Amino acid sequence: MAVDLGRRPSLKDLIDLGVPTAALLAAHRHGLLGATLERSATPDEFARELNLDVVATRLTLNVLATCGVLVHHDSRYAASPELVAWERDAPGGVMVHLRLLEHLPELLVTGKPLIAMDGTLRERASHFTTVASGLGNMYAAAAGELAQAMALEGGAILDLGAGSGVWSLAMAARWPDARVTAVDLPEVIEAVRRNAVALNVGSRVATVAGSYFDIDFPDAAYAVVILGNLLHLETAENAALLVRKAAAALRPDGTFVVIDILGNTASEEYERDPAHAMYALFLASRTSQGRMHSRAQVLGWLESSGLGQVRPLNLPSAPPQLDCLLARGVARPKQ
Repeated sequence: MAVDLGRRPSLKDLIDLGVPTAALLAAHRHGLLGATLERSATPDEFARELNLDVVATRLTLNVLATCGVLVHHDSRYAASPELVAWERDAPGGVMVHLRLLEHLPELLVTGKPLIAMDGTLRERASHFTTVASGLGNMYAAAAGELAQAMALEGGAILDLGAGSGVWSLAMAARWPDARVTAVDLPEVIEAVRRNAVALNVGSRVATVAGSYFDIDFPDAAYAVVILGNLLHLETAENAALLVRKAAAALRPDGTFVVIDILGNTASEEYERDPAHAMYALFLASRTSQGRMHSRAQVLGWLESSGLGQVRPLNLPSAPPQLDCLLARGVARPKQ
């Protein structure tokens, strides 16, 4: 039943996955999935407590157990270790992802997202205080790989929209002379402080609370500037503006880091790769104007911002569709 999202799934793949997916969404909608996270019970007990049909409850639980969502022991069902880990570690928890999937039929009619993680500063803060920890867990191993690949022995690091601080804190942990300036909204930035202390780098991490569009940074002051999982939250115009502003803060010999899922074609409405096509649709369910910008667009923004040679970096622990681009700073002519 497994489907490789690196290839185009067949119609049969989609139909085969339709039943377990529908069972998962139905169990979520009627409280059954959440109940299995709280306790172990028999199908009859779950049905009685949640006012569900007994036979349908038995069959639904059985499907979810065969798919590894639940475990079955001694006539009782409970959340599997995988489901528990997803609820604990995934950005926002598994229930948020299921709510977004449930929203897709309405999105098709109205075009309105379920949540606006790119909305007002208050909306952004509300969302990212919920998902920052999960994003940090998701990318911790990849952040270590990025830090290891960087030819950095010290210097100042600027992390814009830092979230959990996963990318910059991994560099600070690896390089004892590195100093981090992490920028994010006031409600979010506390996560960076906590994580910095946990990694024993708190004394080398400064936090700046506010919008990265509203804060001014010194020119050519940073050895590394990081835009991690950020550009897709902005329109093309604002994303290009952010790249220019961030690039101006990079030292001539520094490294500019872009981490994001980038499209393979100029138009996200026609992506040949299934994983990218699904990401673009899922992004539309959680942002009002967010976009999966194309790799060519981002390369153009880097070039027009005066950055030098760009090279991709493979992060083995990251999702295969995640792009990591490293651009070199260049000496700017004196005014």
